[in-house]
Amino acid sequence: MVVFPVPFRGAGVVGDRGGGAVHEVHESISLSPLLRRSTAALCVVLGIVLVIVCGFAAIVEHDPAGYVGAVLSAVLSFGLAAYMWKVRVIITTDVERVSIALSPGLRQVFRWDEVVSATAVHIGMGSGIGYRMTGPGMRVILASPGAGVRFRLHDGREISVATDRRDELIELARRRALDLQ
Repeated sequence: MVVFPVPFRGAGVVGDRGGGAVHEVHESISLSPLLRRSTAALCVVLGIVLVIVCGFAAIVEHDPAGYVGAVLSAVLSFGLAAYMWKVRVIITTDVERVSIALSPGLRQVFRWDEVVSATAVHIGMGSGIGYRMTGPGMRVILASPGAGVRFRLHDGREISVATDRRDELIELARRRALDLQ
């Protein structure tokens, strides 16, 4: 399966781009604009504060390690801000499997024949964005809170994702999953 992260919330079938299966659903969900800006701003402000503190310590103590700390603080905080700006959830399906990825980063892939139920849920912000383990075998992949789908699998895992295309995913699960309840 070929996955192409695209910066749109397109509807319909996304065609094959050379050698892979045709995707039935392909959605790229970025952070809400307010959340993206506020998270990136927090990282930048934190970085500036750390640079000032480390730089001040380096000047007062005449210690070159303070300068290294200032540079590392700047690189890490601005890198984290860039990561938060780029983070998105990518949902891709084909006739055999579902892939839900927190990009750049983690991915959950399961086959349609593993799905026992697909239910409509509302996913709140809870403990924040990202990939969350909310209990034994329970995963939530979230970029923006709202309407979503919870997939329960044969092995007991539950994977939830917020998406505007909830009804489309549930209907697809009804058609593809053999043991759907």
